Amino acid sequence: WSGMGVILVLAIRDREHRNMVDRAVEKRTWMAAQRTGANLYRSGLLAPIDGGKAMLPGILSRVVLTSALDGLGGEFCLVRHSHTGEYSLLLSCQPQGASLADDDVEDSYVASWAGLMESLASETGVTQLAVTVDTAPDSGVRFRRTLSKRIVEDAPELAARAMAQIMDLYATGGASSSVILTLTFRYVDVRDGKFLEPEDAARRIGQLVPNLIRRIADAGGGTARTLTIDEISRMVRVSYDPATQDTLEQADGQPWIEWEDAGPVACEAGWDHYRHDSGVSRTWEMCDPPKSNVTSSTLARLLGPLSDCDRKRVTVVFHVLPPDKTAFMAEQNRQRAANQVSQEKRATVRSMSQIGKANRQAVETNQGAVMVFFGMLVTVTVSRGEQESQRLEAASRAVEQAAGGAKIDLRPCYGAQDTGFAASLPLGLNVRSYTPAGPLGRLLS
Repeated sequence: WSGMGVILVLAIRDREHRNMVDRAVEKRTWMAAQRTGANLYRSGLLAPIDGGKAMLPGILSRVVLTSALDGLGGEFCLVRHSHTGEYSLLLSCQPQGASLADDDVEDSYVASWAGLMESLASETGVTQLAVTVDTAPDSGVRFRRTLSKRIVEDAPELAARAMAQIMDLYATGGASSSVILTLTFRYVDVRDGKFLEPEDAARRIGQLVPNLIRRIADAGGGTARTLTIDEISRMVRVSYDPATQDTLEQADGQPWIEWEDAGPVACEAGWDHYRHDSGVSRTWEMCDPPKSNVTSSTLARLLGPLSDCDRKRVTVVFHVLPPDKTAFMAEQNRQRAANQVSQEKRATVRSMSQIGKANRQAVETNQGAVMVFFGMLVTVTVSRGEQESQRLEAASRAVEQAAGGAKIDLRPCYGAQDTGFAASLPLGLNVRSYTPAGPLGRLLS
C-alpha cells in the first residue's frame, strides 16, 4: 500500500503540472532562501560591498557587456553570460504591425518568420531566440523635443498656439512600446572543448548580423538595428528603477550609465512579488499554450498597453531543434498518436485530432520545416507608493484576463520572482543552461 501511495502522490498533478513533491520542494527552497537572507540585495555606497557599485543581482551577477564589429564594420554590443559561456545579441525592431496589412501580406510575414526559424535551426551555436515587447507610459519628453525643433521663430501666432496645444494634449497619457529580438549563442572550441573567447565569438556572430537584419525586415520587423552598450545599460536601469525614466529623458546630452551601475540599489524577492528600487513587479510563466489555432490577433491584447499596468513586459522564448532532431521527434509523435488511437475501443475526437496533427507535422518536417518549443514570461510593474498592493493586484487581474482571452494559462513564478524578472529582461538569459546554487540546484543537476 505504501508503494501505491507513493505512486499516487507522484501521479496526481494540478493544472500547473506539478505534484505534491514539486510543491513541497518549491516551498522549502523558498523558506531556506528567506532564512539565509538570499532574497535580499543591497548595493551602492551604503551596502556592505566594496566599490560602491549598483551591480545586477542574483542570476545576472556574472553578465557583462562587450563591444564588437559586425560583418559590415559597424559596432555592436554582445551580452556575455560568464556562468554559461553564452553570448547574446540584441536587435531593436520596429514592427509594422498587421492592422492595415492585407491577408497576403500577413501570410508573407508568417512565411518569412518561419524562414528565419529554419535558418537559425541550421546555424551552429544558436541556443535560444527571444522576442520581448515592453510597454511603458510615455513621458512626452521626446514628443515635445521633436515638435520644438520644428517650430520657427517667425511662425504665425495661431500656428504657434496650435502647436503648443498639441504638445499639451498629446505629449502625456500615451504609451510607448519597444520590441527587442535577442539571439543567444554558445560556441565551443572543437580542439579543447572550451568556450570561445569574446573576440572569436564576436567575429562569428558579427558575420550573421547583416543577414539577420534582412530576414527580420522580411518578417515585418521593420529596420532592425543592434543596441549599444549605453542603450542596454539604460534599458536595464529603467527596468529596475522605473522612476528614473523621466529623469534620464529630460537630461540634456543623455548621461552615460555604466553597466556596473545599471542594477538596483535595493531589492527584495517575495513569494509572489518582487520589490526593486521604485517598482513592485510580478512575473508569470506560461503553463500551457493555447489549445486552439493561433492567429495574428491572438496575443494582440496581451502585448498591447493595459490600463491598470504602469509597465508590462512580455517575453516569448523559442528553442529551435536542429533538422535531424526535428525529423526524429516528428516520427515519434506520429507513432505515439497512432498507438493512442489503437488502444482505445472507440477513438475519441481528441485522439483523432492528435493523430491528424501528428501526420501534418511529419509531412511538414519532411518538406523542410523545423520543430520549435516556446515559452512565455510576463512581468508587470507598478510604482512604489500608496496602495501599491492594490494597484499590483489590479494590474495582475488585467494581465490574467488578457492572457485568458488568448487562452494562455499563466501561473506566477512562486518563490522565484527575482529569477523570473531577470529572465524576462531582453538579455538572452538561457535558464536551461543555468543551475542555481543550493538545494534546488542539486535537485536539478
